[in-house]
Amino acid sequence: MIHYKVRQNNREGSETKGKWYAYAAHELMEFDEFIKHLATHHSPFSEATIRGVLIEMENCLRELLLEGKAVRMDELGIFKIGLRTKPAETADKFNARDNVVGCRMNLYLGKRFKAVDLYKDLKIREADIYFPDEDAEDGEDAVNP
Repeated sequence: MIHYKVRQNNREGSETKGKWYAYAAHELMEFDEFIKHLATHHSPFSEATIRGVLIEMENCLRELLLEGKAVRMDELGIFKIGLRTKPAETADKFNARDNVVGCRMNLYLGKRFKAVDLYKDLKIREADIYFPDEDAEDGEDAVNP
């Protein structure tokens, strides 16, 4: 069940300022809880084994992404690094030191996670007051992280 909250767009200069929108409200599941959940799905592996495999996957994924590889994880999707840049006046004036200002990890969703397919199975309900606030600090209570 996906819960949502409604919020007003108060951004100055926005064409839709004053309009109301729904946003998904998420309850953050911690890594330990996720491992326990995986272990309950008829797994022959212990929580310790699952934890070890997932931690090693994180380490290897980071290593490969920093080597410039894109990594496809079956139907989950393709992970790869994207660059944040500022423009240069010409191609000759572009250089990494001055124009690359950051990076992000991109996930291009695979077949099982395409939004159109998820939407078909989506169940939605308005969140009550007990769902985390969207102004929570840096992942403490994740709402649309």
